[in-house]
Amino acid sequence: MYLVNTIFLIVGIGISILGVVSFFIPALTRFINAPGGPKLKSIISLIIGIIFIILSFVIEIPLE
Repeated sequence: MYLVNTIFLIVGIGISILGVVSFFIPALTRFINAPGGPKLKSIISLIIGIIFIILSFVIEIPLE
């Protein structure tokens, strides 16, 4: 796995964790820049995190 893919994986995991935790602590949604209420922001960040994780495994991005 390339370095860029590893970074995508780490960022995706971080965004997903933020989405899951913000379901239980709605005050954390102030860090999520998306329209809507706290639940919608949590869902959006969770979906974006899952997309980043999938992209890190499907597409190999070389650093060159």
